[in-house]
Amino acid sequence: MNWRIPAYQIPKFKKISLVTPIVVLMIICTLVLVVGVGCYSLKKRQNVYNQEIEKYQVLLEKEKERSQEIQEYAMYTKTTAYYEEVAREKYRLVHDNEILFVTE
Repeated sequence: MNWRIPAYQIPKFKKISLVTPIVVLMIICTLVLVVGVGCYSLKKRQNVYNQEIEKYQVLLEKEKERSQEIQEYAMYTKTTAYYEEVAREKYRLVHDNEILFVTE
C-alpha cells in the first residue's frame, strides 16, 4: 500500500459561493424582524390590558364603597329610628305628644 498521494490527486476544497451566506443572512434578518414586530404588538396589547386593569380596579373600589353603604343602610333599617321615619313619612303617624302641621 502506498500511503503517499500525489499532489494533483488531493481533492481541493470548493470555493463557497456567496449565495449561501447571503440567503442565510436574509433569513436571519427576516426572523429578527418578525420577532421584533411581534414583541411590539405584545407591548401594545399589554398597555391596553394594564389600562383595563386600572379601570376595573377603580370600579372595584367604587363597588366596595357601595357595598359598605348598603350594609350600613341594612343596619339602619333594623333600628327604631328607621321605623319611626317610615311611619312619619309614609303613614303620617306621630307620637302622642307631637303636633303635626300639614301644609298643602
